[in-house]
Amino acid sequence: MKKKNNIPMRPLNWQIWIFLIIVLSVSSCQDPILVGGDFLENEKLVIGSTGTTKLSTITIAGDSVGTHHPKIDSKTYLLGELDDLVFGKVNAELYLKFLMKATKPNYQNETNLRFDSLVLVMQYDTTGTYGNTRAVQDINIYQLDEVISSTDTFYSNQKFSNLPTPIGQKTVLVSPKDSVKIVDHLTGKNVTLAPQLRIRLNDDFGKSLIQNGQASTNDTVFGDFLKGIYITSKSTNNQPFMYGVNLSDNAIYGTINKLAMYYTVKDTVEKVYEYYIAPTTIGRYTHDRKASIVESFISTQSLGDSLTFIQGLGGAKSVVKFSNLDKLDSVIINKAELEFYVASEPSSLGYYPVPPQIIATRKNDAGNFVFIDDNAYNISALYAFGGQPITSGTVTKYTMNITNHIIKAIKTSGFDADIYLNVMTESENVKRVVLYGAKHSTYPLKLNILYTKK
Repeated sequence: MKKKNNIPMRPLNWQIWIFLIIVLSVSSCQDPILVGGDFLENEKLVIGSTGTTKLSTITIAGDSVGTHHPKIDSKTYLLGELDDLVFGKVNAELYLKFLMKATKPNYQNETNLRFDSLVLVMQYDTTGTYGNTRAVQDINIYQLDEVISSTDTFYSNQKFSNLPTPIGQKTVLVSPKDSVKIVDHLTGKNVTLAPQLRIRLNDDFGKSLIQNGQASTNDTVFGDFLKGIYITSKSTNNQPFMYGVNLSDNAIYGTINKLAMYYTVKDTVEKVYEYYIAPTTIGRYTHDRKASIVESFISTQSLGDSLTFIQGLGGAKSVVKFSNLDKLDSVIINKAELEFYVASEPSSLGYYPVPPQIIATRKNDAGNFVFIDDNAYNISALYAFGGQPITSGTVTKYTMNITNHIIKAIKTSGFDADIYLNVMTESENVKRVVLYGAKHSTYPLKLNILYTKK
């Protein structure tokens, strides 16, 4: 008996695949056809099914993902939150550190110095935008109460202690594609800047930094005084929205990302000192799936043959399980392709477009996730592997070339053939999708194989 689900099916729209394919677990025929002699010298390809290979699908909860590796240059860091019936709540926060440049500010040697403002500036990254883009955000910045190591690797479940009172707050309609107009501190002229988030920090905190003579001349004292900041961002009207900031190494040492100290000397001369955002940037992601649809599929895995779920930031993975692949050892596999269809989400309101790229991993002998051979071979040429959505009418599907993975599973004793489907660059990507499972009545996940009889 098929399990009921809360996600409606889309009408069927069959596609004709120009390759000769066999759909495993559908029929049990063996029909040889003659291929043009110019190519294979009358070799016979078989269309049919052995009836022995079976597929099943389940959804599993994701794990924490790495958001800072000292030797890896990550780009997109997320802020905001999503909250809905299907996937529950996911929240994205951010930890930052700062560095002085080689040239120190040396505020103490200025004449008649007057503090004007201290402003955090971060460059938007539009690839992180997801959800209702008209959501007004309440952004709060807190001072950290512990030092963050610059040499450690950190994961998305990391939590650092912070002081309870915000040192910066702004309520704003975040617009990652819109330019920003400000009055230039040095010239007094109106200028238009590239899209960026600008948050003025508390004046008392800014004054305490500019008045600390040792913190303006000594890197160690500065790092102890300003250990870092913790940034939260939440919708003021419960609208789901996440947005990205570009904190790649090139960007943080560029012209936009900075902590800018604006001040005046000699009563009329305007000056600015810009602190770097340090490369130690850490994302914190939390998931609350209570009472969500995905939680019921994780806790009751038998439901997975109807629907299965994928969500980035350590949310959820779809697992495809293969049975009896060894029965295919009697044929030559020419091509193996995994095909799966997208299910509609209720009440999504168009906020959640499907991921532009899904990847396939497996567990190695050590239990670590690694790309399947086909994905690893073609990571720089994903068109050969596939994993991109293809839409025809109201139907969207993904296909993946997993030929090498299937051949390896057939020929390698004890090989774990299970495939884990997830979004590309999971640690920087909150995108999600609901897929029809392996035994869905209309859109079952399929393994299409083109093979030759030995």
